[in-house]
Amino acid sequence: MSGGSGTQTKKEVSAAKKWLSVKEAEALGYYDFMSYLGVPYYHTGGLVSTRKLAELCRIDRTKKVLIVGCGAGFSACYLARKIGCEVVGIDIAELSIEKAKERARRQGISDRVEFRVGDAYALPFEAGTFDAVITEFVSQFLDRSRAFKEFARVLKPGGYVGINEMYKEGRIPPKTAEEIAHAEEVFREITGLPFSLSTPEEWKRGLEEGGLKDVNVRRFRPSPGPGEVKALMEGMGGIWNFALYFAELTLKTGKYSLLSRKIRYRFKRLGEGKKILLRKKSTSKYAGYVLATGINE
Repeated sequence: MSGGSGTQTKKEVSAAKKWLSVKEAEALGYYDFMSYLGVPYYHTGGLVSTRKLAELCRIDRTKKVLIVGCGAGFSACYLARKIGCEVVGIDIAELSIEKAKERARRQGISDRVEFRVGDAYALPFEAGTFDAVITEFVSQFLDRSRAFKEFARVLKPGGYVGINEMYKEGRIPPKTAEEIAHAEEVFREITGLPFSLSTPEEWKRGLEEGGLKDVNVRRFRPSPGPGEVKALMEGMGGIWNFALYFAELTLKTGKYSLLSRKIRYRFKRLGEGKKILLRKKSTSKYAGYVLATGINE
């Protein structure tokens, strides 16, 4: 994602294609480590929400799309295969970009997907290049007053900014608010990035202050179901690749959790934060994710 460390050398990126030592794995930043494990995406709602956001942004096979904070390229490759659009993904983490390029090569779509290292605040593109700019669990970590203006700069007239980001309600009982604040602190700790949930109204205001018009913010509650599993299998290239992916992810996660106290702690804290925001009934009903869009005029 765009807020990642971006500090890996080419030697480290090359090494990440193989099994890393425990010391090497511990040295990776949170998102680089997750990319190394092969975690496909981080946003709430999964590929079902990715496809819905694409529909809201009027993306079809004729459109050129920029994904800011593309990570290991899962959503970018999914949209290129599912819709047939041209997709460019940028991320500040070199390791994630290498993983994304590798994914596109494996799926045979390198002609429709391009990945490069880039910064959300200084996009390496001319004005009016894209029909849509998308972020998924990335704007959460950005200075929106800077980022959304930059997104609008590279959009064609009538182009869309679309975001999939978490939110919290404006009015929350004090005890519950304390728990949610604790979850926010957990995510700040494990990612090393600023993390504070915004209300839907704050997301709307941020897009409008970025110069976007006709801003529409839609609220959703996390509800994993068979549709997401089907989309994930499709994104993986079929049930066999899906099974191999989970086998490798389980093996790597188990190995590093067993051998590293630091990594065990990281996973424990991640589970703690996710439980509060996504699973615990008394707190999760005050949080969710928004699919928000705005148009560049």
